[in-house]
Amino acid sequence: MKKLLLSLFLLLSTISIGQTVIEFDNMETSSTNYLSAGWWTPAATTGWFNNASVSPTLSAVIYGLGNGSSAIEQDWYSMPTVSGLDPNKTYQLKFKVASYTFSSSVATRGLDISDYLSVQVSSNGGTYVTEMRILGNTNATWPFTSSGVVNHTTNGSFTNSAAPTGDVYTSNAGASTTTPSTYTLTFPQGLTSIAIDFYCRVNSAGEEWWLDNIQLIRLDPLPIELYTFEGSSIDDLNLITWSTASEHNNDYFIIERSTDGENWLTTNKTPGMGNSNTLTKYSCIDNTFGKRINYYRLTQIDFDGASKTYSPIMIDNRSTKIVVKCINSLGQEVDENEKGILFLIYNDGTIEKVVR
Repeated sequence: MKKLLLSLFLLLSTISIGQTVIEFDNMETSSTNYLSAGWWTPAATTGWFNNASVSPTLSAVIYGLGNGSSAIEQDWYSMPTVSGLDPNKTYQLKFKVASYTFSSSVATRGLDISDYLSVQVSSNGGTYVTEMRILGNTNATWPFTSSGVVNHTTNGSFTNSAAPTGDVYTSNAGASTTTPSTYTLTFPQGLTSIAIDFYCRVNSAGEEWWLDNIQLIRLDPLPIELYTFEGSSIDDLNLITWSTASEHNNDYFIIERSTDGENWLTTNKTPGMGNSNTLTKYSCIDNTFGKRINYYRLTQIDFDGASKTYSPIMIDNRSTKIVVKCINSLGQEVDENEKGILFLIYNDGTIEKVVR
């Protein structure tokens, strides 16, 4: 069996802030729904190979055996339909593509302009439409680690011309480390279901399409982009300040204080801006704390009740007393290290009697 089912934790793992992987096919492992993804025919020259990969150890591969003028060797790497999508959300397809020449040592190996990979999409049960096409170019080869990245948006039709006005991306000629290997395809809102095929074609020995780490991602708008969160002690007050670079459906903030980092007391509630794309500054004052180390944390709450709590900050409110004068029992000013009965006078006006 080519795949092992990973846990639900991986299925719903967050890959970055505002992005959640809802389905994935890493070839050797897959989410539940993508467990049956695979080559549609399958052709004699398709399969899963471990010569190269993004995540260890397999990639989906089609390779050529023809002579350049022979019949096209083609197949579809087919992803099962994903249903139950939220039409109010934006979704994105992300995948990795490479071109290697493990199957042949001929001098003219590599992908040519007639070799291509097309991403075909069926939205909401409709017909499949080519939304993106990747072309070879004069024996083009590039690894999965190639630095190029392509971000493309679907529009429900195919324009057979170069992006960005069209939907076609041509690889760099020959061996390259800058030909794009990472591709994203963003779908506008309105999706309730989606099915995706990767149509791959070659027709000569040494022509290979390598495909790995396919992900269907839900893009969740960030409630806020927190820019700063700071605290300082000023006289007998603690000043808490924070700022946001942007806000989305942000209802309000709460500030909480703790002395142990576990038990928290709300000290402030501040309204948010709702929606904003400009820098917004906030502040509040706390004067109910004890003379100890105090921790403060910030929580943001959406209009729908969802919340996010940020890492706490610390303010050291312990008294810093400095001895300004030392008096002995005879009323004489002496060195602080003098022996006997001493009266220590501190900078805050307090006096302490000590015996040494």
